[in-house]
Amino acid sequence: ILLFFNLFTAVSQIIGTTYKLDSIEIAQFDLPDEVTWYNAKRECKELGKGWRLPTKGELEKIYNNRDLIGNFVSTNYWSSSSFSSEYAWMQVFAHKLIAISLKEGHLNARAVRTIK
Repeated sequence: ILLFFNLFTAVSQIIGTTYKLDSIEIAQFDLPDEVTWYNAKRECKELGKGWRLPTKGELEKIYNNRDLIGNFVSTNYWSSSSFSSEYAWMQVFAHKLIAISLKEGHLNARAVRTIK
C-alpha cells in the first residue's frame, strides 16, 4: 500500500495543474530527472492513460508558450519524434533551436496528452 501511495504521489506531483494548449494538455512539471529518450517515453506513459512525450511540433508549441506554461527547469527537452535509429529530435529552450540528440543521452522531459 505504501508503494502505491508513493507512486500516486509522485505522479500527481508531476501532472499537477495541467495547462491546455490547442489539442494537448501539458503536465505542470518535468519528469524529476534527466533521462534517455527511451526512458522519457516509458516514464511519460507510466503517468497514466494517454500521457506521452510530445511530438517535435508539439514541443515547439510548448517552447513558444513556455512563459505561460512555466516550471521548466532545463534548457534541453526530448520530443517523441525519432530522427533515426540512434537520434531523436529535441528542443533547446535557451533559444529557439530544434536539434537532434543521441537517444542514449540524458535530457529533461515534459509529459502531454491529447485532449479529446
